[in-house]
Amino acid sequence: MEGSRLNRKRTRSRYGQALLGIILAVALLQPSSTAEAGLWDRMQDIYQLPEQMNTLQKEYDAARQQLDEQRDKLSEAVRQSAQMQERLLAQNQQLQQQNEALQLRLRIMEQTAADKAASTRKMTTIAVTAVILVAGYFLAGRFIRVTVWKRRKRELRR
Repeated sequence: MEGSRLNRKRTRSRYGQALLGIILAVALLQPSSTAEAGLWDRMQDIYQLPEQMNTLQKEYDAARQQLDEQRDKLSEAVRQSAQMQERLLAQNQQLQQQNEALQLRLRIMEQTAADKAASTRKMTTIAVTAVILVAGYFLAGRFIRVTVWKRRKRELRR
């Protein structure tokens, strides 16, 4: 019984192999449609790979050259930016020095104005004091004369 099973399995296996061979032969011998590339087209594509590689190499070289040019332009722009920054820093320093000089002049002018105002107050105070002293001297002299005159008049009446 076991022998017959084994024979059946072998027979089935041979039928399967034969069927697989037929399917494979039909697939290889069937003409290719326009949508699918045949074996010959694939072979031609393989032989055209060096041309495609040359094209890709040229495109790569062109892209590399553009990249190098852009890098050069960028480095030039960075250099110009650095020069501009140096000029602006120098100009900023110069303006700071001018600002300090102007602030010094302003302080000197303010001090001069304050000194002048103090001098004017001092002169005004001296002038007012002098006027008061002269007026006081005049009034004191008059007061003394009137007092002396009244005393004499009283003494004369007695």
